[in-house]
Formats: sequence, structure tokens, C-alpha cells
Amino acid sequence: MPRQPQKSSSRLAAKRKLQNTELVDAKKEKLETNSSQINAKDSNDTKDCSVESLTALQKAKIENNRLKALQLRKTKQEAEEQKAANYKKIKQSVAVEVDTGAGFFIDDDATENTDDLDISDLIADEPFVIAGDGQDVECVECCRPFTLSFLRSKFKVNVCDDCHDRETHRLITRTTAKTRYLLKDSDLDKREPILQFVTKKNPRNNYWGEMKLYLESQCHDRAMEIWGSMENIEEEATKRKILSAKSKAKKYDKKMNELKKEVRSSLYKVELSGHTHQYSEETYNEETDEYSKSCITCNHTLTYEKM
Repeated sequence: MPRQPQKSSSRLAAKRKLQNTELVDAKKEKLETNSSQINAKDSNDTKDCSVESLTALQKAKIENNRLKALQLRKTKQEAEEQKAANYKKIKQSVAVEVDTGAGFFIDDDATENTDDLDISDLIADEPFVIAGDGQDVECVECCRPFTLSFLRSKFKVNVCDDCHDRETHRLITRTTAKTRYLLKDSDLDKREPILQFVTKKNPRNNYWGEMKLYLESQCHDRAMEIWGSMENIEEEATKRKILSAKSKAKKYDKKMNELKKEVRSSLYKVELSGHTHQYSEETYNEETDEYSKSCITCNHTLTYEKM
């Protein structure tokens, strides 16, 4: 009989212990759930606070910075595009423009060559004028008689149109004749016999000045008459090039010295003291009724009248 109460009491204690353990576990789980909910709420509150804190001034500043970045990128793109366009334009202009030596520029792929022209380029455009009395003359090339030809009409050369040669009867501009054969304007326009020429409209623009085209063989003969030989012409051209190079070098050195004086003003001393004239005795001119006296150092002459 005394053993039964001990068994029942131990059972009750174990049961209570189990209940207490379950209760503790339930409380722990509830506490963990509440803490997670609190943490989540705190994070949401923090986010809300960070969003709410970007108000007015900060939002405007962010938007302003964004617009500045977009404008800067757009400006850089436009500058690069403009630079590329300018480079392309300069490259094209340098590539196509060629100095003809006749006072204008032409394209490199131009169909007309204004330096050395063939007579056939002008025969169809130029009207014929009967030279002399209109009688037949003998062609110096083929020895056949003919009446009309471009060379006879324009340059007084007895060559028919069938015998004109591209090399022998080339036409050159006035500038080319002066530079290639060292001819002056007086040699072309005043020295007898005066060289004949034809005019041709500028191939680039009809409103520009017309070109004067001379027969190269006649220019060559005139140069031989003046200089004697092509060797003398080449020698004179070399001398002129040397003189031109020396003149350019002298001008360059002068400009460099002036630039150095401007940059390094401490080494450049300006003469501030003026010149004082020292006159000799005065002389009287009866014809003009004037007195004059000259400076001994600079030869300055002072003329004056006396009342």
C-alpha cells in the first residue's frame, strides 16, 4: 500500500515536467516569431525613412546631376561628330584642289587640263579667220596646200589641222610660259614679233577671268632668243631659287628675332633717349628767300624763313 502513492506522485511530476517543457518551447517559438516580425518591421521602417528622407532638395540635386551627365555626353558626341566632319571636309579639299598656275584651282579629277592643252580641244570652238589674202599655202609638215587651219588663223603657223601634233603644238597658260621659260610680260606683249594667243573660258567658272593660252613652241623660240639655251634657263632658274630661299630664310630669322625680343623683353633694351640735332651755320638762298641749316650727324636739313 505505501508504494502506490510514490508511483502516482512520480507520474504527476513527470507529466508536469513535460508540460512545462512544452510550454517553454512554445514561448521560445513565439518569442522568435515576434522578434522576426519586429526586425522585418524595423527594416521596412528604415526603408520608408530612407525614401522619405530624399525630399525636395536631394531629389532635385539628383535630377540635376542626371541632366548634366546627359548633356555632357551629348556635347561630347556632337563635338566628335563635328571634328570628324571637319576632318573629312579638309581632307577632301586638300585632295581635290590643284593649283593650275593660271590664277585658279581645279579638281584633281577635272576633265580639262589647263596647263598643257591640245589644239584639238579648241578647234571646234574657235571660228576661223583667213590669214593674209586667203590664198592657199603649203603645210610645213605634209607639204600639201591648204587655206584654212587653226594654227594659221590664230598663231600664223602654216600647219594644217590634219598635221597638228599633240606634243609639238601644245598650248600652255601665260603663267606656265613665264615660270617654265623665265619670260617677262614685256617678252610676251611688247617684244617683236608679239606672241599670239587664244582665250578660253575658265573651266571652273564662266564668270571668272579668261585664260590666255600660248603656243609652247613659240614660247620656246622666244626663250631661246633671250637666254640662248635651255642650260642657261635652268641655271638662271637655279639662281632664282637660291635667292628666293635665302630671302625666305632672312625673313624667317628676322621674324624669329622679333619674336624673341617680344618674349624676352628683359634682353631687349629700347633706346629712349632722342637724337639732338647739331646744326651747322645757316645759309641763305636768294632765289627762294629762305634760310637753311643741316645737322652734322644725321644730315637733316631745316628750311625756314625770317620775317
